[in-house]
Amino acid sequence: MAFVQHVLFDSALPGSIRQRALDRIYADPGIPVNEGTTSSFWLQTPHPTLSKIQLSNLPSSADTVIIGSGITGASVARTLLQCRERNSSIPSSENEPSVVMLEARDICSGATGRNGGHILETADDYVHLANDFGEDAAKKIMKFRLAHLQTILDVADELMIREECQARKVQFLSVYFDEETWEMAKERLSRFKEAMPEESADWLLYEDIIPEEFHLPAARGVIAGPAGAIWPYKFVTGVLDSLRRQFPHDLHIETNTPVQDIITSSEESRWPFSVVTTRGIIKCRHLVHCTNGHISHLVPGFRGRIYPVRGQMSAQSPGDKFPAYGMKHSWLLNYDRGFDYLTQLPHDHAESNAEMMLGGGFAQGKNGGVDDLGISHDSELCLYIDIHLSGALAAVFGHQNWGKTSGQSVKNMWTGIMGFSADGMPWVGKLPSSLTDRSHDRNEGNAAHGAEWVSAAFSGEGMVQAWLCGKALGLMILDHDGKQSTGESADVRSWFPEQMVVTEERIRKSFLPRQIQHPTKEDNPHL
Repeated sequence: MAFVQHVLFDSALPGSIRQRALDRIYADPGIPVNEGTTSSFWLQTPHPTLSKIQLSNLPSSADTVIIGSGITGASVARTLLQCRERNSSIPSSENEPSVVMLEARDICSGATGRNGGHILETADDYVHLANDFGEDAAKKIMKFRLAHLQTILDVADELMIREECQARKVQFLSVYFDEETWEMAKERLSRFKEAMPEESADWLLYEDIIPEEFHLPAARGVIAGPAGAIWPYKFVTGVLDSLRRQFPHDLHIETNTPVQDIITSSEESRWPFSVVTTRGIIKCRHLVHCTNGHISHLVPGFRGRIYPVRGQMSAQSPGDKFPAYGMKHSWLLNYDRGFDYLTQLPHDHAESNAEMMLGGGFAQGKNGGVDDLGISHDSELCLYIDIHLSGALAAVFGHQNWGKTSGQSVKNMWTGIMGFSADGMPWVGKLPSSLTDRSHDRNEGNAAHGAEWVSAAFSGEGMVQAWLCGKALGLMILDHDGKQSTGESADVRSWFPEQMVVTEERIRKSFLPRQIQHPTKEDNPHL
């Protein structure tokens, strides 16, 4: 998160370039476009039943409509539907589904289907959080984020999709190549270990002797720790497929059904929201936004608070000398400017053959990455990032350790749209009319009336935030309705960070400036 804010307010860049980025950030991000999208490796084998799923006619109503079919929407749906299963007092109707999920394109084709597949938390995040929110808050946020690894693995095991989605524990190697960044990394690790000794017990530091098996001849130092890797599209489609089979009448998924508008009822109504789509109107009591970087299209109050950022990913063939480390390691490659992230897929799997899944290169993008801020379409590649990602691996691991690649070295290169927040935290909770510009909350104290909700803005770190944010939001909706959820996770406040909750105070404080305040000499030679 911090690196994005840094480039946006870097006075070394002409203010006109940064102002154009702010203009994009405050613009309507629109609806995800179907035509001309870049080809994600993760999406190369569409799910046989979910990819383009839709009924011949859109349901006329539902208790809850979820916009977005990524990892967040899947988590919200699972939480709501599992509560229905446990609580027989909640009525069920074959004519009105409990949950309808709307997706503008094919299933899970947005950020989740285009990310890096990392489940990774670092000591750097703890230090940034402690500086921003204090030690106690930082510890709670870190515990929340660290919990995602085991939680996601447990869900994959429960649904028996661990092999299919390649969910695995690995050891991450966070690699540093210069003295300055390495010294700062050691200080941050020391602070994290001192504050959270139990959680950081497996974090290791390699400096004087870096194991040869790491194949990192240029590394100044390495920090290693527990992490995970996963095929995110297959995880989400596995979850949704399981829910459809378990709740055939209570869950409907409608792909290629973009939402165009939201109309609120001016009268007392069972369904306060009319969701206008390209295929008709569906009425609902609760409306849940899980659209991340596109959120401010339908919730205009988020403009300047949540904004799209384009990221770039690649799938590459390993050199013939490089080991098959897909079940052992993932990597974070830290440079003097920016970083890359890397996993390797399992060797000789039915759908993978040790591909290197390398993403990043933001700082190597045009104008240091500023030109990717506020971009909401995934139809183009950045040439400069393409050049960087296409040539990085042999240099990082050493040409002598890499060898030659057989066939096409870069199998896929694609982009995806992330949702970043001005204060670095996700936004989770009930939406007030100050954000939506819709006066639906006149009866917000009445459980019989629904509400609009959001879980979005994971600032490029969705795999350690989105799943449990979605679960927390589902529990908030159940609490609003007075429905009991069982288990120790039901008390959301005990484990969910308050810094992520939607509040009026946060709305007042957390936004980017509309104008660049300090012009540079490049913009005005008379300064």
